[in-house]
Amino acid sequence: MGVNVIARAKYWARVPLIGMFMVFSALAIVAVTAYLHAGWYSAVGYAIAAVIGVVGFFLTFRDVSDPPAPAQPPTPPNGTAQ
Repeated sequence: MGVNVIARAKYWARVPLIGMFMVFSALAIVAVTAYLHAGWYSAVGYAIAAVIGVVGFFLTFRDVSDPPAPAQPPTPPNGTAQ
């Protein structure tokens, strides 16, 4: 069973917000890790924060695309200009 179309449409607008939350979570992990100075656990914390930050950045900006081309003016049915 996959995700149906309605469920995807329901959460589609929240994807950038989820990405921003992940980026801020990565910043918080880095802040806590830097404060604790826990040796090897710091390296693990930084690695986890890097992965979460990259995925969050991707989710935040995945919808950014080129704007659509402008619409062409309609042509009369007989092909002549008025």
